[in-house]
Amino acid sequence: MSTSIVDEPSANEETCPLLFPLTSLPDPLTLSCLALVSRLDHLALSLVSKRYRSLVISPELYKTRSLLGRTDECHYVCLSTKTYPTSRWFILRRENTKTYLENAAAEDLVPVLSFPTQLPELSSFVALEWGIYVIGGLTNDSRTSDVLLLDCRTNTWRHAPSMGVARASAAAGVVGGKIYVFGGCERFDCSNWAEVFDPKTQTWDVLVPMPDRNEGDNLIRETLVIEEKVYAVTLWDGSFYYSPREVWRDSEELEWKEVKGLKALRLNFPSSASFRSSANERCVSKLSSFGVNIVVSSVRATFDVWWDVWCTEISLEKREEEGEIWGTIESEAVTVVDHVPSGRVPVEVLCSVTVYV
Repeated sequence: MSTSIVDEPSANEETCPLLFPLTSLPDPLTLSCLALVSRLDHLALSLVSKRYRSLVISPELYKTRSLLGRTDECHYVCLSTKTYPTSRWFILRRENTKTYLENAAAEDLVPVLSFPTQLPELSSFVALEWGIYVIGGLTNDSRTSDVLLLDCRTNTWRHAPSMGVARASAAAGVVGGKIYVFGGCERFDCSNWAEVFDPKTQTWDVLVPMPDRNEGDNLIRETLVIEEKVYAVTLWDGSFYYSPREVWRDSEELEWKEVKGLKALRLNFPSSASFRSSANERCVSKLSSFGVNIVVSSVRATFDVWWDVWCTEISLEKREEEGEIWGTIESEAVTVVDHVPSGRVPVEVLCSVTVYV
């Protein structure tokens, strides 16, 4: 006599008559129903039954949500904290964010599963569709060619194909569904100085290297993508960009302007004895896009004891007549991440990116 395992309804399912009828539907129809539910509620759904859990973490649910146009913008923040053995990841709950003044106890950065060890120092981070790629970095003071992938559909980690050359502090950006990486090599004149990764074929290809490059072009401080171009700001504040159409160009056309109207943002980081200039540079860390808006992710000390991470969402408006750009703070989220002695700067924002899941 054969024995079968039946997925019995949980106590939650028995007391929720609206959910129970879904158990009799085939998986494709159930997925269509679950795809209409906000991703913020997926954790609660996974507790209903084993079947719901398997559907919620399945790639098929992401495909269904994409086809129905129901994917959510999720902003991920990664922190390195000296008092924790691993890097820490959080999701910004955009729907529930409030200003700090409205709710001083707000904790809208939700922890998610972190990589089991600290991520390599000086890694590069890019978001592509449903995943966040952690590219290269320093492991035991040596550059690595390893690439890690955080699958944001299930918040699980796996290894992606390695690059052709080890890198640290490299430029990385996404254009046309591919990841472009350059710089950060042991030798600035190596033949693999620039590479591109195609997630469809899971392969890395070598790009034509930038001509007349020098050692100063090899260490990248910041990377941004504008109009299908990957811009790199070097450690010495030089800049250039790569375009799949135009190849390499100096970025003389790149003009920086001050964003007006953000005095309230500056007030969140008052000068104090514990904030020397070097510490402040490490605290105010990352700027990233969040839909049509931008997010400033930073850390600050409260009473020189508690260390908080702040995510401030800002909308931008270009005023043609004055030729100025004005910003408006739309929301702020804050949560305590560490408790350390005064005078130390133990928290650093490594990554602040948006994915669609």
